[in-house]
Amino acid sequence: MLRHAVARCSSVALALLLAFAVSGCGSATAPDPVLQTETFTGTLQPLGAEFKTFSIAYTQSSTDLSVSVDTLKNAADSTPVTGITIGVGFGVVTNGTCALQVQAPAATLGQELFAPNGASAGSYCVEIYDCPTGSTGCTATLTSAVNYSMTVRHY
Repeated sequence: MLRHAVARCSSVALALLLAFAVSGCGSATAPDPVLQTETFTGTLQPLGAEFKTFSIAYTQSSTDLSVSVDTLKNAADSTPVTGITIGVGFGVVTNGTCALQVQAPAATLGQELFAPNGASAGSYCVEIYDCPTGSTGCTATLTSAVNYSMTVRHY
């Protein structure tokens, strides 16, 4: 009689285990994206450019991607620089430079630049520039070196 009880319990346990395993098949959902905020800082020279790299890990679909230049301060005395525009954009690193694919050559402080089609998982760069050497159709807005802070947001 004890043997029948053990066999019956084993059968019930096996049935529950199979039901649990089958219920999980095909019902997996993609994880919700989590907003990533990255702050980059550095020093930008007049007519210069500087880029930083970052990665997007979310693989379920394209993700929103944006950048804003938050602060510009004179490198010499830390006084805020206001009332000017600065170049900013996104791209990929190619031959040691940030090859911009989306850019705003005259962004204002606090203006958020969005990549219109978002971005897929991968490695990217964000660049801040003041009409870098070799560019055409722009003039420098900086008269001296500035320390900058910019924020990149993505999922």
